[in-house]
Amino acid sequence: FIHLDLIQLGNIGTFNTNTNTNTSTGTNTSRRTAVLICPAQFCVPADYDTFLSALKEKLPNLSPSSRVAELPRTEWIKVARQLPTAEFFSANLNNAKTLQWYFDAMEQGLADIYAEEGEDVNVCIIGHSIGGWVARSYLGGLGQRSTAVYKSTIDRCTSLVTLGSPHKAPSTALVDQTRGLLRAVEESEECSSEGLAAKGISVTCVGSTAVKGNIFTTNVEEIVATTSYIPLVDDWKDILSSTGINGDGIIPRDLAFMEAPSKRIEVSTCSITGNNVRHAHVLPTPYNLWDPAAPSIPLPEDFCWYGSPGVLDQWIENI
Repeated sequence: FIHLDLIQLGNIGTFNTNTNTNTSTGTNTSRRTAVLICPAQFCVPADYDTFLSALKEKLPNLSPSSRVAELPRTEWIKVARQLPTAEFFSANLNNAKTLQWYFDAMEQGLADIYAEEGEDVNVCIIGHSIGGWVARSYLGGLGQRSTAVYKSTIDRCTSLVTLGSPHKAPSTALVDQTRGLLRAVEESEECSSEGLAAKGISVTCVGSTAVKGNIFTTNVEEIVATTSYIPLVDDWKDILSSTGINGDGIIPRDLAFMEAPSKRIEVSTCSITGNNVRHAHVLPTPYNLWDPAAPSIPLPEDFCWYGSPGVLDQWIENI
C-alpha cells in the first residue's frame, strides 16, 4: 500500500482575511472566514472534533460552516487502484487520477460551506500531514478540476496552513514513498508559495522540532522517529552528525516547510504544559473498515500535537 503520509486564524478581533489578489472577484476583507480541515492519512472527521471546537472558541467570528473534509477510512483503499500500474513502479503517479477521491471530499466540504454562507465568505484550508500537500496540489491545479467549486475556491481562499506536512521529496532519499505524487507538487510552479501567493493565497507551514532521531537509544519514540526520518531525508547519514535530524516524530523538520514567501513557524513545546509537540493526537486504525467513520485511538491527553491548546496559539493568527 502506498504510504502517502510519508510513513503512515489573526486574532479574530483582527481576523486575518487578506484580500485575494484576483481582482475579478472583488474579495473584500469584511467577509468572515470558514475553515476546511484536510485530514491526515486514515484519520476521520471525528478525530478533529476537539480541534475544530477549539478553533471556534478562540475565533468567535469563525464561520459556523467550518468543517472537516468527509473522508471515512474506507476511501483510502481507492489508492490501491494504482498499485499494479506502470506509473506506480516508475514513481510517476498522477495527482488528478490517484487523489481524485480526496479532491472530491474537499470539494463536497467546500460546496457545503458555500451553500451555507453564500458568496460572502473567505476560506482558509488547514491541512494536517498529507492533507497539507494534497490541499496544495488542489489549489495549484494538479487536480485538473474545472468545477464551479474549484473556481470559487480559487477566488475565495485567502490562506493555506499546513501542520506537520511533508513538502519536499528529495531525489536522493532512500525511497519515494508517494511514488511521484509529492515530487510533482514540489516541482509545480502553480503549487509553489509564489504561485499560490499570485492567487491571493498566503501559505503558513507549521512544523515541530521536538523529537530528535537517534540510532543509539532505547527510547521508543526516538527509535520510531529515526525509522521515519531516515527514508525521507536528503542524506540519511545526517542523523549521525552532531546536530542530528529533528522533527515531529514522523516528519523531519527540513521537509515540513515551503520556500519563501510562505511563513515558517517552528514549534517545539506546548506553552501550557511544556510537553513536546508531536505529529498527531491519535493512532489511526486503518483496519477498522466495518465502522469507517469511528474515531481513531486517542493518544494520552498530555500527548501534545499541532492542534493542542498552547500549541494552537503559536500559529492561529495566520488563519
